[in-house]
Amino acid sequence: MKSLLLSAALLVGLLGISAASATAANTVVVHITNGVFSPNSITISKGETVEWINNDEAKHVLIAIGGAFESPHLLKGQSFRYIFHRDGRFVYYCGLSRTMGRVVVK
Repeated sequence: MKSLLLSAALLVGLLGISAASATAANTVVVHITNGVFSPNSITISKGETVEWINNDEAKHVLIAIGGAFESPHLLKGQSFRYIFHRDGRFVYYCGLSRTMGRVVVK
């Protein structure tokens, strides 16, 4: 009985590690550096996550035209994540600096 429980615990542990790795692999990172989104335009698959990381001293707030998402104010070192659940073209900008970027979801 103990070996069965141990085997089940190991299997759950291995599955948990696989799920975490898959999640990390489905995240695309956009850096905000010197007031610019880098990369400025990305193409992802439906269900993937985009993470924006603010590397600037200035704060930024991301706003999607059409209202798909809006981040809180991001201070240096902070990030914002959004999962794209539908196909489309999402143009966004910083509400403070007016810099623009684009996410294409296929």
